[in-house]
Amino acid sequence: MDTTVTAWGLWDCTRCGQKDISGRDKRCPSCGDPREQHELDAMRPPDDAAFDGAAISDPDDLALAHDGPDWSCRYCGSNNRASSATCDSCGGGREGQPPPPKPTPPPPSGFLQRLLASWSSHRRRWIVGLCLVFFAGLVAWCTVDHEYQGKVVGLHWTHTTTLQRWQNVNRGDWKAAVRECAEVPPRAGRGEVAGVAVTGCREKHHHDESYACGTENYQASESYSCGSTQSCSTRNNGNGSFSRTCTSVPKTCTRSVTRTRTKYCSRPIYATWCDYVTQAWVDADRTVVRGDGHDGLRFAEIATSGDRERTVQDGSYAVVFAYGDEGEIYTRDTPRAEYDGWQAGEPVLVSVDHLHGPTGVRRPTDPEP
Repeated sequence: MDTTVTAWGLWDCTRCGQKDISGRDKRCPSCGDPREQHELDAMRPPDDAAFDGAAISDPDDLALAHDGPDWSCRYCGSNNRASSATCDSCGGGREGQPPPPKPTPPPPSGFLQRLLASWSSHRRRWIVGLCLVFFAGLVAWCTVDHEYQGKVVGLHWTHTTTLQRWQNVNRGDWKAAVRECAEVPPRAGRGEVAGVAVTGCREKHHHDESYACGTENYQASESYSCGSTQSCSTRNNGNGSFSRTCTSVPKTCTRSVTRTRTKYCSRPIYATWCDYVTQAWVDADRTVVRGDGHDGLRFAEIATSGDRERTVQDGSYAVVFAYGDEGEIYTRDTPRAEYDGWQAGEPVLVSVDHLHGPTGVRRPTDPEP
């Protein structure tokens, strides 16, 4: 069986700070300020434990609570009861009729009047809106790229020459993955195929296996019907009151029960592990040469001895840009082809994201991205 009770909610005056004002009151009892829409929206119902004790019993009060949602005056922002045709604060009509004119002072212009009324009735919304606009502008300034004039102030390169030697190395793997084969040695540092020669095998732990090893008892939770309970929901009537409807629903309890399940144990599984000798290119020596600009770009020469040695060359290149009034530095690693195209002192445009820093660079004659 459903039961419904209605009670007045509680609201706080945002002008003077008075707390816990009855929803029946349309004005603050401390400062007389009329209740505005944002104060009605923030209204809270009585606590569940106190709802029944706060239930409205007076027939006249109950009629007010069931009168329907309040309406907000578009001129002064005050809340008015659904049955009121005009605003209790300024006399404005529910359908938008303007309030009676005041003899003094002269009314401001229509636009200014609406602006002042909007500010008076929705101060909190105005403040939140202005904060959002400021935050959106700050985010746009931080995340949108801005281009600054700059120039190339540095060109740096690093060349590394590594001597590698084809030689025996020790490896190991599971027997199923090992296939013995003969080595094909390199000729002039290329064309090699590594050989595999097993030197010994042994049993080694491979993994653990789970298996059924009997049964075991365990504790589980079980649900069962244990009577009934009240399920309640609260509705905001939009006029300072709240209605709570409670319904009797079946109650479910839980209890601990003993059950049986399969027991699983773990045991180690072994497999054959083989050690073997194979061949690989192993770094034997390295020489690094560094420089600036484009002059002297070279790799160090390292002599090789026979077919089982070779040299490997690797280069890294960086271009340094200065931009902005304070000459901020942006260093970018580039491939050799791009590095060769830059010249010291060359003018550039550097794209900067103020949140993450420089994001790119282009010449003034290049098309905009």
